[in-house]
This record gives sequence, C-alpha cells and structure tokens, in this order.
Amino acid sequence: MRLHNKVAIVTGAASGIGRATALVFAREGASVVVADLQQASRLDTESPATVAAIRAADGQASFVQTDVTQRAEVEALVDNTLQRFGQIDILVNNAGMFIRNPIIEVSDEEWDQVMDLNIRAYFFTCRQVIPHMLKQGAGKIVNLSSIHGFRGTGTATTYCASKGAVENFTRQLAVEYGPKNIHVNAIAPGTIKTAMSKPFREDPQILADYERHTLLPRLGEPEDVANCALFLASAESDFVHGHTLVCDGGWTIW
Repeated sequence: MRLHNKVAIVTGAASGIGRATALVFAREGASVVVADLQQASRLDTESPATVAAIRAADGQASFVQTDVTQRAEVEALVDNTLQRFGQIDILVNNAGMFIRNPIIEVSDEEWDQVMDLNIRAYFFTCRQVIPHMLKQGAGKIVNLSSIHGFRGTGTATTYCASKGAVENFTRQLAVEYGPKNIHVNAIAPGTIKTAMSKPFREDPQILADYERHTLLPRLGEPEDVANCALFLASAESDFVHGHTLVCDGGWTIW
C-alpha cells in the first residue's frame, strides 16, 4: 500500500475528482478526511457518499463539513483532523468551480465567488496545514489546477485567472518549503467527466470542441486524475517538486 499509515485531507471530495481521489487514497492505506459542504454531492445522486464507500471497503475516513472559503472553518477542519488522526501527511486542494462568462459580463460577485473558492481557499488550507507538516518534518501538497491555468478557453475569464494563480501559488510554495521536505505540486486536468463539466458536455458545440482537442479517443475520468494525485502523494514522487502534472489526453501538445 503506497499510503500506509498516512493521513490525507481532500477538499471537495463529495463528488468528481475529489471523491475519486479519496477512494484511491483509502484503497492505498490512507486515512482520509473528506472536506465538503455536504456529504454527498447533489449533482451525483447515483454514488454512495464518499465516507460510506470508503468504510464499506474497510477503509478509514471521516467527513468534516467545511466551507473552505471561510478561514474559521478551515481551522476547524485541521483541528478536527489532528484530534481524530493525530497527523496530516497529505493535503489535496480540489474544491473548485467553473463559470463561463466573457469579462464584460463578469459581475463583481462572480469574480469574488470564483477567486474565493479556486485560490483563496487554497491559501487558507495551506497556511493552516503547513505548520503541522513542518513539525512532522515532511508533507505532500497537491493543488488542482487546470490546463486553462496556462492557456485560455472560450469565455472563462474568472476560471482561467484563478487557475493561473494556482499555478504560481504552487511554484512559490515549492520554493519556500522544498528545503523543509514539504513537496508541493499541481495537477492540470483537461476535460474530465464530472458533474462540474456535465452542463458543458451537454452542449453539442462545446462537446465537439472538447473531443476535437483531446487526442485520445475518450474524455478523462475522475480516476485518471486521482491516479495522478496518488503518484504525487506517494513516495514514488519524492524527487518531483514544484511541478504541474498535466492529465489532459493530449490537449496541450498541439
């Protein structure tokens, strides 16, 4: 088991990439703290709640209801994790949102909402977790970025800006904390078949664009990204640092 005796916090783990990551981590021996606003995503009614699925497979998991855009709730999440499991070895910042609007139609509220969840929340979780990783002498942080953190896409001003921020936030933390044995990396998915992307995939024009850009003969599954997270969270990536692992079916190579 690649994560035996490790404790991981995964944000946005009620569905999609976060849920898949929590399940893979538990399968590989980690105790997983599922942080989300609800135990089961309202957009994913066919799957059992993440914690229930982990426990059904004899894994260790707990749910902490958390709005990661709120500093006090992130502090409570970290305190709860330490009280329950005594350590924090892995942090996966996954919670996020995607809104499509050209800049001239972006409201102040949309800008704040997307930035709060897609980058401010990462700041809160990292600031709260890193001191405990420093005490332990090691840690792994995995930030979910996007291929649109380094290339644009149609009418997605707030998303692209926030994911670009995640890219450089990751690199800066890597510069600061690599010498302290805290590994910080990112994953940049392409189009993944999640509830968040479903409204866009249901638009024939957008779906055709996704399929045209993805060179492999399928779109991504949440498990594809979860396996990348597993690599970055495990000892197998111990000399990988400040890196963005692209998981896009070939989108960005042409």
